[in-house]
Amino acid sequence: MKELIILIVMMFPEYGRYPDSIEVNGLHGKPLTFTTKEKCADHVNENIDALKGFAMSVYPEAVAVKSILCVEKQKSFIGV
Repeated sequence: MKELIILIVMMFPEYGRYPDSIEVNGLHGKPLTFTTKEKCADHVNENIDALKGFAMSVYPEAVAVKSILCVEKQKSFIGV
């Protein structure tokens, strides 16, 4: 089963600033994942201002939120 997360990409005054994105993985202490792109997009649309506010609180020097994406969560690699 796919697991989707929200990824917010920021825009900075200087080009090439990294990291330039934030993974939104929880809300009010609970995991925030989705099983379909539609469910993820619905959540983004219903909470757009809160997501932008969160992103700007993490990167207050950013000019704006560049994009908010629903992306498939990659499985973590743990190895040697």
